[in-house]
Amino acid sequence: MTEDSPATRTRLGTVLIIEDEGLLSLMMEDIVREMGADSVHVFGDVASARETAALAPIDCAILDLVVRGGNSNEIADILSDRAIPFIFSTGSGDEGIAEHHRHRPIINKPFADDDLRAGLRTVLSATRNAER
Repeated sequence: MTEDSPATRTRLGTVLIIEDEGLLSLMMEDIVREMGADSVHVFGDVASARETAALAPIDCAILDLVVRGGNSNEIADILSDRAIPFIFSTGSGDEGIAEHHRHRPIINKPFADDDLRAGLRTVLSATRNAER
């Protein structure tokens, strides 16, 4: 049985991805679907993602820090207010992350598929442990 077999999948539910690099967003979507995501919302900029982040049922998110038109700190604030776990994805270090989000998990670009899987498992596990 592989790590992402149906019997061992992490329950992702609905995932929000903000990533402005087309191929990378497709790869991320494939990975979260392989991990058991029921639904995936993918956006390339903050403005397009704002309403979904604020209103849609979301179980976790992956936020590219630097995207078209700015950065994803605004979306991080929305998700944080809703107690939705997320990880940052960035190729520019943590300098652009708002101070109050510096404790959040980060996966640095370029990353391997397993890095993304591990990051999601970590954030979901921490959230589930906090709920107990």
